[in-house]
Amino acid sequence: MSEFILKNGKSLQYRKLQQGDEKSLSAFNVALSEKSRTLFMPHGYNNETLTKVINRAESGEDAAFIALDGERIAAYWFLWWFNTPFPVLGIGILDEFHSMGLGKQLMHHLIDLAETRGCETIELTTALDNKAGQALYEKTGFKRIGVVENISGDGKITEEIHMVYSIKPGVVPPPRKHDSPV
Repeated sequence: MSEFILKNGKSLQYRKLQQGDEKSLSAFNVALSEKSRTLFMPHGYNNETLTKVINRAESGEDAAFIALDGERIAAYWFLWWFNTPFPVLGIGILDEFHSMGLGKQLMHHLIDLAETRGCETIELTTALDNKAGQALYEKTGFKRIGVVENISGDGKITEEIHMVYSIKPGVVPPPRKHDSPV
């Protein structure tokens, strides 16, 4: 396992998502505040969906990780469609770990993975009112390219800001439906 060090000196161990993480991932979703859950609902959290999410991570289709605070998940982040030139980034962090520098570390972890893999761009969508997330993404190098309809894990369709991080300059990802791969 590897670790992230937070601004307060606390250490969080992290590893790839794996079989057996279903219950912990479901508990992570429940532990998010209602506001955080509206900002991070990438997929459903029922057993069938979580099994598919973990299978995709284990097969290499996606790169998915969890950071642990003891036995509980403090953060869950991923690059969906990691086996393509245009993966999609997602980050969820328990509220008590916000503003501790964790989001920045998760972003750089995923960008480094995508660059090493030879990806051309990284995409993400974020809520129109997620000002803290937007600031982090822009500071990290993501550019706004428009507004899209996104289908969240609970099936709701919302308008979100579409952003892209260019690894290969001038490359624009092809149009896609903005929803979960599972």
